[in-house]
Amino acid sequence: MYNHEKESSYNQEYFPSYKEEGHCKGNCNKDKHKGACVEEILEAILKAQRKAENDHDKKCSSCDESFEERLEEKEHKKFSKNTIPVILYCGCEPFKGEGVTACPAGMKDKKFICITSFIFKVREIKGNCAELELLTFKPKRDRCNKFMSPCEQINHQYVSDLMKTGICITVDLSCFCAVTTLPAVRL
Repeated sequence: MYNHEKESSYNQEYFPSYKEEGHCKGNCNKDKHKGACVEEILEAILKAQRKAENDHDKKCSSCDESFEERLEEKEHKKFSKNTIPVILYCGCEPFKGEGVTACPAGMKDKKFICITSFIFKVREIKGNCAELELLTFKPKRDRCNKFMSPCEQINHQYVSDLMKTGICITVDLSCFCAVTTLPAVRL
C-alpha cells in the first residue's frame, strides 16, 4: 500500500516548492541551501583577485587557474586586471545593493549620495558572510542611478567606466543561489 503522507513529507524536504519558500520573489528564505557553490566561486574569485594584486605567478587549483586566466594579459603573462565583477542572485531575482557615500559639493561642504548597484567586487569572505563593494559606472549627465535590472545598469556602458564606490556591504552567502561573473577589469 502506498503512503501519500510519507511521499508528501519526502517531497517537501528534498524538493520544496519554490513559490512557497519565496525563491521567485527574490527573498532570502529561512531554509539554507544545501550546496555552497556560490560561496566556493566567490572564494575562488577572491583568491584570484588577491593573486593579481600581489602579482605573483604561483599556480593554484584548476578552478583558480580559470579565474586567473580572466585576470592575466596573455602577451605579458602579468596580471593587468585585478577585479572580477559579479552579479548575485537571491531566488530568481538579481540582488541589488544600496549604500551611501559623500562627495564634495563645493569648497567646504559634502553631500550624501545614494548608490544602487547590481555589480559587486568580492572584498572578503569570513565564514558564511562576504563583504562586497558596490561597483558603478562613471556618472553621466543624461543618466540617473535608478536601475530595475543589471542589464539596465550595464547596457551601452564602457567597461573602462566601471569604478569602485568605496561602499561595502556584508551579506549572508546562504541567501544566494547563483552568481554571474563579468569580464575582468582593472579597478
